[in-house]
Parts: sequence; structure tokens; C-alpha cells
Amino acid sequence: MKQVDVVAFIVHKNKKILMEKRKLNKKTDPGKVVIPGGHVEQGESFEEACQRELKEELGIECQNFKFIIKLLHHTDIENQMTHYFSCEEWKGKPVSHEAEKIFWVGLEQLNILDFEIDKKAAKEFFQRRVRGINEG
Repeated sequence: MKQVDVVAFIVHKNKKILMEKRKLNKKTDPGKVVIPGGHVEQGESFEEACQRELKEELGIECQNFKFIIKLLHHTDIENQMTHYFSCEEWKGKPVSHEAEKIFWVGLEQLNILDFEIDKKAAKEFFQRRVRGINEG
């Protein structure tokens, strides 16, 4: 099975992060609750892919990305090396252009995510937030 690079972005506000429920007609992971993201196109940097996917999927622009973690996700059609980033400063109002719906969840609601890699990335994001607050 081929391996591809994928980006996933944690958009956050008020101690919550944005999730999406994928449409049932998606080729990979239909109907699953996930951290939004998408495939990296040839010649794109991970940040460029995040910027493009954020605009396509949510209609927002991010000014500052921070790398969180890289994890492997196996789907029925490919292996995805998923590069997670947090979107630190964004403009616009998130609107679902590709997912069935989008919604905000806090740390205590991460069990709603369908994949362990998304849970792990979200927990890492929240842990870094706590460390950042405690260190600052």
C-alpha cells in the first residue's frame, strides 16, 4: 500500500479545538469524527498544504503554524503520514465546505474522535498549552 503525506490542523479557541464529521461519500474514513486535514500536493510544504486545506475546507486563513507531532494512519486505500500543526492565529469564521459538520470540543471530550492518532495529537496539543502557560 502506498504511503502519502497528510496534514491535519488544530484550530483552537476558548480551550476547545475544531473537529469535523466526514461526509459518508468520502473515499477515506467516511462518517468519522476527525481533526480536519488533507493531502499534501506535490511541491507543497506542509505549511502551504495546511494553508490551502484550511481555505478549502473551512474558509479561514492561518498566520502562524506550530508543528505538534507526526503519526502514521492506516486507511483502506493508503498509509497516511499525518503531520499535525496548530493554527495559532487565524482570520475568518470557520464554515464547513467539505465535511458533514464541524464543531468545537474540549480536552474532556476527545473520546468523540474516531482515531487514536487524532486523540494522541489533540492530547499533545493540550499538554503543550498547559506547559506553555505554566512556563510563561
